Amino acid sequence: MLMDIWSDFNKSSSQEWEEKVLFDFKDKIIENFYWKTEYGKINPFLIDNESIVDEKSQNFNEIRWKFNNENKLNSKILNRLNDGVNSININKINFNHSIFDNVMCSIIQNHVILNSKTDSFEIEQWNNWGKKEIQGSIRMDPLENILENFSPSKLNDQFRSYENFNNIIKNKALKCLFVNGEIYLKYFIDFSTEIAFLAAHFNEIIEYHKTNNIDIPEKVMIQTFLGNSFLESISKIKAIRCIINQIIKTHGLKMDIFIETSPNPEILKQKEFDFRLIAISSTVLSSILGGANSFEMSDSLLETDEEYWKKIMINIPLILTEESKVKHEMSKGAYMIEQISKKMAHTSWKIFKEIENKNGLIKLVNNKKHANYFKSK
Repeated sequence: MLMDIWSDFNKSSSQEWEEKVLFDFKDKIIENFYWKTEYGKINPFLIDNESIVDEKSQNFNEIRWKFNNENKLNSKILNRLNDGVNSININKINFNHSIFDNVMCSIIQNHVILNSKTDSFEIEQWNNWGKKEIQGSIRMDPLENILENFSPSKLNDQFRSYENFNNIIKNKALKCLFVNGEIYLKYFIDFSTEIAFLAAHFNEIIEYHKTNNIDIPEKVMIQTFLGNSFLESISKIKAIRCIINQIIKTHGLKMDIFIETSPNPEILKQKEFDFRLIAISSTVLSSILGGANSFEMSDSLLETDEEYWKKIMINIPLILTEESKVKHEMSKGAYMIEQISKKMAHTSWKIFKEIENKNGLIKLVNNKKHANYFKSK
């Protein structure tokens, strides 16, 4: 039986701590010690510390590389797999059998993102490939262009393509709802607003499925990007999972939530390699501790064709997960992280409800009211 070493000490209340602080700092008031954030004031005294998210589905298990063009694609895939990634993302590239020559697709995660304008023939090609023993996803976001030159007719075309996509892709294990968070990067919105828009985006896709009697997949993949604020990046992931889970429950659904992270390219622009690698290290650590499921890298993060630097970048998540054994449980109960997460989620939910009270994201954009939520550059 372990001895309770704290049993001889009386517990101190928050009020007692406050009185002691004010006694020692006679010229201060207690509000001077609060951490002021865009999500509200963070109480410096330990209070309720329960995590806002369920610990399920938070295993970090994919180190992914994103491929954006078909030039020498097969050799690039084999090189990255040889470097240590266990997941690939074929981003809006036309199908070709040679892409997967000598690639053991059955033992890695394979993700294919299709353009919302992809035609039936191309979708059928990917469907035939997906009939094999494949792990991962084939996905399409019907709202990927909602903030770019929006028009109802353009959106209707994208939804027709999306419905066609859902009819053609047969392998249910590869189907998912997909929220492409990349479209919100250029608008310099704060984390709470971004999460609210991701949630409204997700909700619109669910509503479309329900309205048109389209089967809703058993998983949702949320793509998001992390900045250089370490604690807030961890909290952002937790807040996203909390909000998305709440929407799923509201609809009476059961879905697994997969959060995919990557560094925000804005924090890496015009920076030296040393800075880039440090920033990438910080975002990888944030991803793991926040409970993300994957971390995605690409050539654009380093802006170099040198294979050496790509290998170094892939080594970062490998060292953290395989050698250092960093896991998301390490941040569980961390007071400051949980407090930021709760305030971030609370603010996000409030903005999300505002959007829904205005009849949802599509109506908001159609009425040109969405810009009110964006910060100017």
